[in-house]
Amino acid sequence: MNLRDAALGIWLSMLIVLPVWAESDPPEPLTARSIQQKHDVVTTELRVALLQQAAEKEDEQRDPSGPDKPAADESQVDLLKQIDVIMAQQKTATASLQDAKSKQVSLDAELGRVEIEGVDGGPPYSILALDQLQDARNSGEAKSESAEASLLAARDSVAMAREQVESKQREFRQLKESTEAESDPKTDRLKLEVQLADEVLVLSRQQLMIEEAGQAIVELENKIQDAKLEVVKASVVFSKQILNEKQAELDVRESDLKRRASLIQSELQYAERRWLAARQELDSEPSPSEDLVQRVEALKTAQQTIQVEQTIINQRLQRLPLMRTAWHRRFLIASKQANRKDQQTWLEETNEQLEQIAREKQSKLLKLLDTREVQGAVAGRIDGLDVEKEALKRWLDATYNSLSRQVELYNGGMLSLDSATRALSRLKVDIAGTPARSLDEWISDSWTTINRLWNYELTSIDDTSLTVGKTVSSLLFLLFGYFAARLISSILGNRLPKIGVEEAGAHAIESLAFYALMIGFGLAALRYAHVPLTVFTFLGGAIAIGIGFGSQNILNNFISGLILLAERPIKAGDLIMVDDTYGNVKNIGARSTTIRTGENQDIIVPNSKFLENNVVNLTRRDDRLRTSIHIGVAYGSDLELVMQLLEQAATDNALVNDRPRPFVWFNDFGDNALAFQVHFWINARSIVQMRKVETEVRLAIDRMFRENGISIAFPQRDLHLMADNPIPIQMVGGENNRLPRS
Repeated sequence: MNLRDAALGIWLSMLIVLPVWAESDPPEPLTARSIQQKHDVVTTELRVALLQQAAEKEDEQRDPSGPDKPAADESQVDLLKQIDVIMAQQKTATASLQDAKSKQVSLDAELGRVEIEGVDGGPPYSILALDQLQDARNSGEAKSESAEASLLAARDSVAMAREQVESKQREFRQLKESTEAESDPKTDRLKLEVQLADEVLVLSRQQLMIEEAGQAIVELENKIQDAKLEVVKASVVFSKQILNEKQAELDVRESDLKRRASLIQSELQYAERRWLAARQELDSEPSPSEDLVQRVEALKTAQQTIQVEQTIINQRLQRLPLMRTAWHRRFLIASKQANRKDQQTWLEETNEQLEQIAREKQSKLLKLLDTREVQGAVAGRIDGLDVEKEALKRWLDATYNSLSRQVELYNGGMLSLDSATRALSRLKVDIAGTPARSLDEWISDSWTTINRLWNYELTSIDDTSLTVGKTVSSLLFLLFGYFAARLISSILGNRLPKIGVEEAGAHAIESLAFYALMIGFGLAALRYAHVPLTVFTFLGGAIAIGIGFGSQNILNNFISGLILLAERPIKAGDLIMVDDTYGNVKNIGARSTTIRTGENQDIIVPNSKFLENNVVNLTRRDDRLRTSIHIGVAYGSDLELVMQLLEQAATDNALVNDRPRPFVWFNDFGDNALAFQVHFWINARSIVQMRKVETEVRLAIDRMFRENGISIAFPQRDLHLMADNPIPIQMVGGENNRLPRS
């Protein structure tokens, strides 16, 4: 029996002995021994398949023209290799899970010891120990978030692996039902795929258990750190010796950085000379080689790397005073030598410094990403380079190494920023952890906050600071000016009529005085806020455009109001007619005018309407008005007597002016009456006064007409009957159609 026949026999026997995992649920990873047994079976099966492949290749090399013989399926061999790798990972996962469980037990014991015995070393504890515990606790929070994310990913992996197992099992069952043969290559291959899916599911479950154990470990570590923090915080000390040690440590760090900065300066000068020499050589070549171009690029990158290091060192030197100040302030807080006002100022400065560091870190992160991108491009060029281009590869390698150095520098710079962030955050925590404020401190802090807000700069105009306090004071002054202007102008308007100024003129002077006072108070408010009037010179164009488009109607009515007050075509108290409506002018405002009708209704009319439309002012020159009364008398009346009585009725009224005298017009022979109209002059400042006089004259006319037998006509019609024959007339009355007897 040769090698091939032996391998084939072992292969067939393994197919018979191998259990069918596809027809059962996936085995649980209980012990390392069970996993090892499965792994041994798969290893043996893989060894047989590899022996069969080797035998087939040997037979083919001996007799290439020989008859075809059964060959081992390559896909089955690949599946066995994958199963072998997965089972090896299962063994590793089993060991990791055992380690995690052991660590859980150890951490549980440590937690109990800390809760009972406290922290090693005994009180009092150094402030440095507290810082280490706080850093570890912050790191634990980050680990907890990472463990939660890993646990969710592991659960998703288990779900996907379970779906894959169900899919492969379903496919295997369908193939088994459709195939009559007990075994064929396709069925055997699918059986191995089911087994592979089962083992992947087992591995996914192991990884899920590992992640759950890892999360439990992180929670235990956080509990231990919390317990230690509670113990240490109760008796922590910050001595002068610790402060001196930290200051000395910062001094040593500063000396090292300065020494390195001086060396970098000489290195930078040397790198610049090398780059300039290579650049001159490149410029002198009419058709430079690719090696020379890359050499210049490599030297330039090396120079930039030194510049990056120089920048980072200078930034670290600039942050060292902040670190010293932070440690000194922490010492003052711990020794209760810092008052509340100082701590509030320190807190504001610390917040600003943390924001600045965050911006620097973001900038370095962006530069780091850019550098990595360039580094990846250079690595791609190196991978695709021909072997014979050794010089070009050397300069590309130099460029890649310089970029790698930049990545290291940026990472180191970000670590330095993290260290500064931790130091400032500790100071911030110390400030926030001070005892509760007393009433005096609370009042002092409140007053400080109010004073800071009061002096907060909103903007600056011509090197003049415009603060919240100036703005609020100016607005309050302007509000006071409004009421003061209203009061002063009102007093002025009430006094003027008493010294002989007519009411309309007093009202106009009152309005103009109010506007003038408001302008004065507004300018005074701007002066108080130290806002120069020259600023409006630059804003004049923008204000004009804004007024022209957005406030056209308002400005139009305002200017119209000023014109009405100045020219006085209408005045307060005038009787006017607007849109066939009579009324008295009550007030001429900045935007509109109020008119009160005879029905005691106020009509608000925009000021521009008085200048753009026709307005009848019945009392513009004086209060004399000519009015008239229309009356109709019956036909047949004594016309001369009618005219005499009408004139007498108007003349006898005491409210009718004697000059001009009343007069009567005979207007028309109407359909129903003879139309007369009596005209007379009266003194009236309102429509009510005019209607009152007209009513009295009408009553007098009615009385005189009745005394003289003159009838006031009423509507009537004459009927004319057109008939060819006489119209019969029958008188009906009494019983039985008989006329009543007299």
